[in-house]
Amino acid sequence: MIGYLSERENVIEQIDVICLRLFDTWCEARSVTSLAYLMHCWPLIDSTTNALRRLGETMRELRRNHADQIDEYDFRALCEVADLIDELTLPRTVRLIAVAGEVSH
Repeated sequence: MIGYLSERENVIEQIDVICLRLFDTWCEARSVTSLAYLMHCWPLIDSTTNALRRLGETMRELRRNHADQIDEYDFRALCEVADLIDELTLPRTVRLIAVAGEVSH
């Protein structure tokens, strides 16, 4: 019996799928620089916050330092990976508000 994946596991799976597509694309194109950045931190050995941050930071460095070697599709994929990683690693804030008439003294 296969259980359902948690929301976190689903997001990590999305990240892996995008990275695999980038890996395949960059292998075919022989994009050595992009591959070197990706292989520095992927495949993920584990899905800890530190591993995800490392992947995100490395991919941001690739976008910043080698944008001329990345096409629009790959750039968007890298942005999507960054957004997904942020979703998992950034602290979520919950704002509580009082509704008029709901507060008792």
